[in-house]
Parts: sequence; C-alpha cells; structure tokens
Amino acid sequence: MKNQQIQHDLSAYNFGELSTREKDPRARTRLLILHQYSIGKSTPEISESMYISEHTVMKTRRKYWKYGLSSIYDQPRSGRKPKLAKQDIDTFKTLIVKEQEDKERGSLVCDDIVELAKEHFKVDYSRNGMYHVLKRIGMSWISARSQHPQADIAKQEDF
Repeated sequence: MKNQQIQHDLSAYNFGELSTREKDPRARTRLLILHQYSIGKSTPEISESMYISEHTVMKTRRKYWKYGLSSIYDQPRSGRKPKLAKQDIDTFKTLIVKEQEDKERGSLVCDDIVELAKEHFKVDYSRNGMYHVLKRIGMSWISARSQHPQADIAKQEDF
C-alpha cells in the first residue's frame, strides 16, 4: 500500500452510534464500515460480513482518512439541467394559477400547461415531463372537479 497520510483518526467518533441515527442508507453503510474498522476488523473480514466488495470497503476508509466525517455522504452529481430556469418558476406558477382563474369552462389540463410553457418560456415538455415539473415546483396536477358555468348552486344546495 502506498504511504497514505492519515488526517482523520478512526477513534474520533463512535460510528456504531452515529449509524443508528443516520437516515441515509448509503451513509449508514459507510458508518458501519468505519465502525468495523474502529473495532479492529480487517478489510476482508468487513467485506465478508457486510457482503460488500473489498474495494468499496477500502475506498470508504481512504475517503474518511482524507476528508473526515463528511466523506460518508454522496457528493452532488451533475445531470441534465432543467429546461425551465429557476428564476422562471415563480412566474410560471403565477401564470398557471392566473390561467386557471381566467378559464371560463372546465379546468386547466396538462396539455394547456405544456402550451403555456412553450408559449411564454420557449421550453418544450411532454405531458409526462410536465407532470414531473409540476411536482418539482410544488404544484399538484390534480384539480378539483370543474363547475359548469350555468350551474345553479342554490338549487343544488336545496336539492
């Protein structure tokens, strides 16, 4: 093994106790690996007992030595950038609500919202993609039953 400089000691924390309070399953597994090391188990023993490859076990230990306790959490990953920019989300939400209020008959359906996005923000979403956008921005795509414009509420209540 290369001469590895240890900056963080395995006896600094009680990893077993920390793992019981950790909600993230991947971080919990890493804490359990570190706990096994702190009680004196070897890499092959940990690998065998936890059904994890030796490479993963050693990588967890090396990352802890280098970065400390923060190494148990995954780093943010890159991915596709959203078509609808963050600064446009509030405007988009307001536009959807306004469009629903202005609609005389029925309710706004997903295809209408797709058209709004295309028309005002020049972004093209599929219907399924728009459902994901609505969920991400905190809006429900399920709406209340629409009311017929000629409905007489007083007669309905008397009935």
